[in-house]
Amino acid sequence: MSEPKPKPEVHTSGSPTTDARVIPTGGDSVSDLHRAHMIQMNDPVMLTADGVESPETGDEPGFGGSDSVQRLHDAVMREQAEPRDGFEPVPFWVAIVCGALLMWGGYYIGANTADFRRDIFDVPNPKATEVITAPDPDPQTVDELKAIGAQKYQSICAACHLPTGEGKPAENIPPLDGSEWVVGEQAAPERLAHILLYGLKGPVTVKGKTFSGATMPAQGGLLKDYEIAGVLTYVRNSWSNKGDPDNAKPAITAAVVKAVRAKEKDGKKRPTDGSDSVTMEELLKIPIGPAAPPKK
Repeated sequence: MSEPKPKPEVHTSGSPTTDARVIPTGGDSVSDLHRAHMIQMNDPVMLTADGVESPETGDEPGFGGSDSVQRLHDAVMREQAEPRDGFEPVPFWVAIVCGALLMWGGYYIGANTADFRRDIFDVPNPKATEVITAPDPDPQTVDELKAIGAQKYQSICAACHLPTGEGKPAENIPPLDGSEWVVGEQAAPERLAHILLYGLKGPVTVKGKTFSGATMPAQGGLLKDYEIAGVLTYVRNSWSNKGDPDNAKPAITAAVVKAVRAKEKDGKKRPTDGSDSVTMEELLKIPIGPAAPPKK
């Protein structure tokens, strides 16, 4: 067994003493500045494995033991800082470019806001309310009107009058196929236009049967003039109805419907919400026009 290492003497201040001499080198490196302290700190580990000072090194630190403070510090002092993202500051020219872009963006937004200010934005802009709409079509042939009317009839009228135009007599819904109000003796462009524009109320006689509780809803607020003309032309030329033998000369056009809107009622516009529907008596007062089929 090896002999125990002698304990270092202790001054009254409580710090260990050593006989190692401080050897100044006259330099100003970190190693030179800390040499004196490292000699004292390394003294317990300056001994060799046999417990005696190394004769080769004398008082030079860092050779007697493998864990001296000098050797620990040497490894650290040799290393450089590890590179990492964001470690380097932003280049000055990049900051200048970003600042210039922000200034340009602020100027551009401020100069092109289209009056986007509180005192103007809160007030309705007349220019913003202008809506450019395309003019309504004006079909002038029977085929063109029927194409428009077929779609509207199937989506609005067929639920009551059925796709075949037979109506529902048990529910006080008169038929359209073969009706004298469509192509018969009571047919007239203005009469039909009145029925669709303003609706029909009260008893009405169709094909010899009186429908006392008949109520035809007004379509003037839902359909446009050319659409009403299309529905009427479709009804007048479907099933057994043959109201317009000449394809180039339909009896009911958008102009006819528009004229009825303009003059009804007594020079005032009649509401198209169904609140003032026409009656059979009013229809009979309207003169018969070319909507009736030609006499054979």
